[in-house]
Amino acid sequence: MTDVRGLPLQLAEQILRAEGYIVTAQEVRSRKGVPGGDEKRVIRVRRADSDNTVCLAYSVFKTSVSHETGKLV
Repeated sequence: MTDVRGLPLQLAEQILRAEGYIVTAQEVRSRKGVPGGDEKRVIRVRRADSDNTVCLAYSVFKTSVSHETGKLV
């Protein structure tokens, strides 16, 4: 199985499905969350009871940077 940790969720799902896995996903976040979060990234990969089922845990990150200030927006 390809290591998909750190990849965008959609890309990770595509890669694993192409390898024949059944993919589920679950969001992991703090109580406050990330206001303005714009990107879902895989933070954990676990195989389920079935050999071909994989559960991806993802979190939403804020990755947009203001070009004017260089700070996260």
